[in-house]
Amino acid sequence: MQKKNITLKISNKQYAESLQPRGEAFARELNLEDQFEIFTEGTMYTRAGATYLSYEESEEAGLENNRTIIKIAGQTMNVRRFGEQDETTMDLHLEQGAMNITRYHVPMGQFDLEVFTNEIKRETDEEGYGTIFADYNIRMEPLFSRRNKLTIEVLPS
Repeated sequence: MQKKNITLKISNKQYAESLQPRGEAFARELNLEDQFEIFTEGTMYTRAGATYLSYEESEEAGLENNRTIIKIAGQTMNVRRFGEQDETTMDLHLEQGAMNITRYHVPMGQFDLEVFTNEIKRETDEEGYGTIFADYNIRMEPLFSRRNKLTIEVLPS
């Protein structure tokens, strides 16, 4: 597949998890804490069996002059953001069933996040259009622990 222009609809929901009593056991409950949805123009191409989605971040998100590249191959997804300054870079590696450490740079400094990927699902056609879904937990002890459900819809431009 050669490089083609696409429209991306990116949705992320972030949940706090809690255990609630259910009889003699506990059930995990998700409580929605934050969510966002963006539409953006980008490009898609395939190289060495992997699909790449690339787009420019928005000024509204405070990430102007930053580019994000998402690489999807099998049950793995890499989300890499980089820009003119090192203070907004991110290199998130999601691999179904695996724990990874992600280094995240923000204007206040750098920190490491522990990421466990529950599921990666790809429902795309031969043109690459469709939906990519990732369900993963992020933890930065002792500050926070959240579950994220990321949905990326790849649409013709």
